[in-house]
Amino acid sequence: MAPRLYAYLVLLSGTLLYAQDNRKSVALTDSSNVPTAEMSSALAKECPNLSIADDKAKCDYTLEAIKTTTRPGLGIERVSEFDLTLFDRDGNTFSSESDTSLRHIVKDMCRAIKTSVMVEVVDTKNLTQSADTRGEGPGVVSVLVNDATGRRTHTDSSSIYVIVNGEHALLDCYERRTGCATMGPGKYYGERSNDGIWVSYRMPITHKPMRNHYKIAGSW
Repeated sequence: MAPRLYAYLVLLSGTLLYAQDNRKSVALTDSSNVPTAEMSSALAKECPNLSIADDKAKCDYTLEAIKTTTRPGLGIERVSEFDLTLFDRDGNTFSSESDTSLRHIVKDMCRAIKTSVMVEVVDTKNLTQSADTRGEGPGVVSVLVNDATGRRTHTDSSSIYVIVNGEHALLDCYERRTGCATMGPGKYYGERSNDGIWVSYRMPITHKPMRNHYKIAGSW
């Protein structure tokens, strides 16, 4: 066998073995309503190393794939939105995305699998804002204003103390309009973005997926 051909076969064999070693499996949750065939097709195009399996206990990830179809306004056009939440074996939220295109959202999820880092939240500083917008004075108008407005209180996470790859970092919330959802100490997955980190989080009770944007502000 020619030396060049032999070297090519060795390289090809190593590439195939590497691809097999990097294959991952995911199981759909019972609450998912996106058809398995539709999800498999999207994964095959955007994330070929990730395949759907039935045995959740042996899978690397668990995926909740929800499709919501609405008919906005008086139009007859139906608009579908996909919500994909990926969990690791311990139940931690790995990635949480929403989009009207299943292909786009799967592409973002696959990128998150490759680039995500573990973010351990050690402590948080929360910001609570309260405003009393109740109407003053007697009368029916004042009562109606009180019922419609009342006291409004909003709490969000202003900064968090984290450990990422062994480094102690202080992260400041960069969600200027809505603020960052308050997270307790624990381990979460984040995705690096220039001088910041996007942290995936799932709200308790409502299980609403959140994705907070933090800027690296220093160390502690």
